[in-house]
Amino acid sequence: MRLSTTPAALGLIFLAISSIPGCKSAKPAPKNPIEKGTASINLSAVTKSNQTQTFNEVTRASLRPKAVLEQFGGMADPGQPFNSTDVIDPQLPRTQLIAAAVSKQYCIVTYWQGGIVLSLQTTIFELSGGRARIIWVSYSQGGLSFQDLKAMVESGRMHNDLARHGDCYTPS
Repeated sequence: MRLSTTPAALGLIFLAISSIPGCKSAKPAPKNPIEKGTASINLSAVTKSNQTQTFNEVTRASLRPKAVLEQFGGMADPGQPFNSTDVIDPQLPRTQLIAAAVSKQYCIVTYWQGGIVLSLQTTIFELSGGRARIIWVSYSQGGLSFQDLKAMVESGRMHNDLARHGDCYTPS
Protein backbone atom coordinates (compact mmCIF):
# COMPACT_ATOMS: atom_id res chain seq x y z
CA MET A 1 0.00 0.00 0.00
CA ARG A 2 1.39 3.37 -1.01
CA LEU A 3 0.98 6.49 1.21
CA SER A 4 -0.30 9.51 -0.69
CA THR A 5 1.84 12.63 -0.28
CA THR A 6 -0.25 15.12 -2.21
CA PRO A 7 -0.41 18.65 -0.78
CA ALA A 8 -4.04 18.09 0.25
CA ALA A 9 -3.16 14.93 2.17
CA LEU A 10 -0.24 16.63 3.90
CA GLY A 11 -2.47 19.56 4.80
CA LEU A 12 -5.03 17.22 6.40
CA ILE A 13 -2.30 15.46 8.38
CA PHE A 14 -0.94 18.81 9.62
CA LEU A 15 -4.43 19.99 10.56
CA ALA A 16 -5.11 16.78 12.49
CA ILE A 17 -1.81 16.95 14.39
CA SER A 18 -2.14 20.67 15.19
CA SER A 19 -5.60 20.15 16.68
CA ILE A 20 -4.25 17.76 19.34
CA PRO A 21 -4.07 19.59 22.71
CA GLY A 22 -0.49 20.47 23.65
CA CYS A 23 0.67 20.03 20.07
CA LYS A 24 0.47 23.63 18.92
CA SER A 25 3.42 25.00 17.02
CA ALA A 26 5.23 27.78 18.81
CA LYS A 27 5.39 31.18 17.14
CA PRO A 28 8.93 32.43 16.62
CA ALA A 29 9.91 35.49 18.64
CA PRO A 30 9.58 38.72 16.69
CA LYS A 31 12.85 39.75 15.02
CA ASN A 32 11.87 43.40 14.70
CA PRO A 33 10.95 45.41 17.83
CA ILE A 34 8.19 47.14 15.83
CA GLU A 35 6.30 43.84 15.71
CA LYS A 36 5.88 44.03 19.47
CA GLY A 37 4.33 47.50 19.29
CA THR A 38 7.45 49.22 20.64
CA ALA A 39 10.14 50.95 18.59
CA SER A 40 12.91 53.49 18.88
CA ILE A 41 12.14 56.45 16.63
CA ASN A 42 14.77 59.02 15.69
CA LEU A 43 13.06 62.42 15.86
CA SER A 44 15.85 64.52 14.32
CA ALA A 45 13.77 65.14 11.18
CA VAL A 46 10.92 66.71 13.19
CA THR A 47 12.67 68.27 16.19
CA LYS A 48 15.65 70.59 16.44
CA SER A 49 17.72 68.02 18.31
CA ASN A 50 19.06 64.63 17.30
CA GLN A 51 17.16 62.46 19.75
CA THR A 52 15.78 58.96 19.70
CA GLN A 53 12.96 57.92 21.98
CA THR A 54 11.18 54.66 22.64
CA PHE A 55 7.58 54.78 21.43
CA ASN A 56 4.71 52.43 22.17
CA GLU A 57 2.07 51.77 19.55
CA VAL A 58 -1.42 53.07 20.35
CA THR A 59 -4.15 51.01 18.72
CA ARG A 60 -7.22 52.67 20.25
CA ALA A 61 -8.02 56.38 20.19
CA SER A 62 -8.90 56.42 23.90
CA LEU A 63 -5.40 55.22 24.85
CA ARG A 64 -3.68 58.44 23.79
CA PRO A 65 -2.51 60.78 26.57
CA LYS A 66 -5.31 62.79 28.17
CA ALA A 67 -3.87 66.13 27.00
CA VAL A 68 -3.90 64.86 23.40
CA LEU A 69 -7.45 63.52 23.78
CA GLU A 70 -8.58 66.96 24.91
CA GLN A 71 -7.11 68.61 21.80
CA PHE A 72 -8.99 66.35 19.42
CA GLY A 73 -12.26 65.98 21.24
CA GLY A 74 -13.64 62.67 20.00
CA MET A 75 -11.81 60.30 17.69
CA ALA A 76 -13.03 57.00 16.29
CA ASP A 77 -10.93 53.86 16.61
CA PRO A 78 -9.56 52.33 13.39
CA GLY A 79 -12.40 50.92 11.29
CA GLN A 80 -15.11 52.61 13.36
CA PRO A 81 -17.60 55.11 11.86
CA PHE A 82 -16.81 58.83 11.86
CA ASN A 83 -17.94 61.93 9.97
CA SER A 84 -15.84 61.43 6.86
CA THR A 85 -17.73 64.04 4.81
CA ASP A 86 -19.28 67.44 5.45
CA VAL A 87 -22.61 65.76 6.23
CA ILE A 88 -22.41 65.75 10.02
CA ASP A 89 -23.89 63.16 12.35
CA PRO A 90 -23.55 64.75 15.82
CA GLN A 91 -23.17 61.27 17.33
CA LEU A 92 -19.90 60.65 15.45
CA PRO A 93 -16.44 62.23 15.74
CA ARG A 94 -14.84 64.04 12.76
CA THR A 95 -11.60 62.07 12.98
CA GLN A 96 -10.59 58.40 12.88
CA LEU A 97 -7.31 57.01 14.24
CA ILE A 98 -5.05 55.30 11.72
CA ALA A 99 -1.79 54.92 13.66
CA ALA A 100 -0.31 56.46 16.79
CA ALA A 101 2.81 56.22 18.91
CA VAL A 102 3.54 57.60 22.39
CA SER A 103 6.81 58.13 24.23
CA LYS A 104 7.44 59.89 27.54
CA GLN A 105 7.86 63.22 25.72
CA TYR A 106 5.96 62.91 22.40
CA CYS A 107 2.74 61.64 20.88
CA ILE A 108 2.48 61.09 17.11
CA VAL A 109 -0.99 60.58 15.62
CA THR A 110 -1.96 59.83 12.00
CA TYR A 111 -5.70 60.08 11.39
CA TRP A 112 -8.44 60.66 8.84
CA GLN A 113 -9.98 64.13 9.08
CA GLY A 114 -13.51 64.41 7.73
CA GLY A 115 -14.99 67.47 6.06
CA ILE A 116 -15.62 68.70 2.52
CA VAL A 117 -12.56 66.64 1.56
CA LEU A 118 -11.43 63.57 3.50
CA SER A 119 -7.77 64.07 4.37
CA LEU A 120 -4.94 62.15 5.94
CA GLN A 121 -3.15 64.13 8.64
CA THR A 122 -0.33 63.56 11.09
CA THR A 123 0.10 65.67 14.22
CA ILE A 124 3.07 65.46 16.57
CA PHE A 125 2.63 66.70 20.13
CA GLU A 126 5.30 67.49 22.68
CA LEU A 127 4.14 66.30 26.11
CA SER A 128 5.20 68.19 29.21
CA GLY A 129 3.60 68.93 32.58
CA GLY A 130 0.30 67.27 31.63
CA ARG A 131 -0.01 69.44 28.50
CA ALA A 132 0.27 68.62 24.80
CA ARG A 133 1.80 71.25 22.52
CA ILE A 134 1.53 70.76 18.76
CA ILE A 135 4.99 70.93 17.17
CA TRP A 136 4.31 69.35 13.76
CA VAL A 137 1.32 69.00 11.45
CA SER A 138 1.48 67.28 8.10
CA TYR A 139 -1.45 67.19 5.69
CA SER A 140 -1.58 64.24 3.32
CA GLN A 141 1.39 62.46 4.94
CA GLY A 142 1.75 59.96 7.72
CA GLY A 143 1.84 56.26 8.42
CA LEU A 144 -0.86 53.75 7.69
CA SER A 145 0.60 51.48 10.38
CA PHE A 146 2.98 51.81 13.32
CA GLN A 147 5.89 50.71 11.11
CA ASP A 148 4.92 53.20 8.35
CA LEU A 149 4.60 55.98 10.93
CA LYS A 150 8.13 55.30 12.20
CA ALA A 151 9.49 55.30 8.64
CA MET A 152 7.74 58.56 7.71
CA VAL A 153 8.91 60.41 10.83
CA GLU A 154 12.51 59.27 10.38
CA SER A 155 12.65 59.79 6.60
CA GLY A 156 12.79 63.57 6.63
CA ARG A 157 10.30 63.60 3.73
CA MET A 158 7.28 64.52 5.85
CA HIS A 159 6.67 68.26 5.56
CA ASN A 160 5.52 70.48 8.41
CA ASP A 161 2.38 72.44 7.54
CA LEU A 162 2.18 74.06 10.97
CA ALA A 163 3.92 77.19 9.64
CA ARG A 164 0.94 77.77 7.32
CA HIS A 165 -1.32 78.10 10.36
CA GLY A 166 1.04 79.52 12.98
CA ASP A 167 0.54 78.43 16.55
CA CYS A 168 -3.24 78.57 16.27
CA TYR A 169 -3.69 75.11 14.72
CA THR A 170 -6.19 72.91 16.53
CA PRO A 171 -6.96 69.39 15.28
CA SER A 172 -10.55 68.40 14.48
